[in-house]
Amino acid sequence: MIRSIFWLVLLLNIALFAYLQWGGRLTQDNGILQPPLNPDQIKVLGFSPPAPHSPVLPASAPAPVALSAPSSAVIASAPVSTSAAAHSACLEWGEFSGTDLTRATEHLEGLKLGSKLTQREVEHSIGYWVYIPPPKKHAELDAKIKQLKKLGVKDFFVVQEKGKWHDAISLNIFKTEDMAKKFLDHLKAKGVKSAVMGERQTRLKFTVFSLKNPDAATLSKLAEWQKDFTGIEMRSLSCN
Repeated sequence: MIRSIFWLVLLLNIALFAYLQWGGRLTQDNGILQPPLNPDQIKVLGFSPPAPHSPVLPASAPAPVALSAPSSAVIASAPVSTSAAAHSACLEWGEFSGTDLTRATEHLEGLKLGSKLTQREVEHSIGYWVYIPPPKKHAELDAKIKQLKKLGVKDFFVVQEKGKWHDAISLNIFKTEDMAKKFLDHLKAKGVKSAVMGERQTRLKFTVFSLKNPDAATLSKLAEWQKDFTGIEMRSLSCN
């Protein structure tokens, strides 16, 4: 019995020694040793630094406010309203003569612009007029006037000066031939068949109105009246 215990203890000691000596190798698959690792040759694949955490704002949170641009930045200007544009420039309306001048003067006087309204005269040595030649008999003049009124032509005057053009009916005067021709075509379309165009060698005076800083209401009125004047220009310019 004692001998059996002795041999059992001896075998256990031998087994323990063998495990301590060769146990690490005996546990490898197929008895093949793994080669040593080389840390300097290790590469990490598919790695990317994690994105910084972006806080999620609640739906009710206000939108971020952009910082104002530096003073040297170019900022596109917004469209300017009619009223704002009116206060940054002056307006010239003309050139007027004859009955057109009378009508334009009456319109502008009704606006009561005071010192904001001025006028100047422009003189041309050569001009063009649209007219109806003098009738052979003075009695025919009344029939011509009635015909004009029937066709809707109200702006005209009868030449009273003695001479070649006495009793001629002047329909309008222009500084350029092109403007006179356009007006003549306008009259022909209305049925004024006897109207003609001619050159005036005498010095002709025309009036130009200047309006300083017209407001939106004034601009609206001028745009409405402009439709009733043929060959009259309206332009904006810097105030002196």
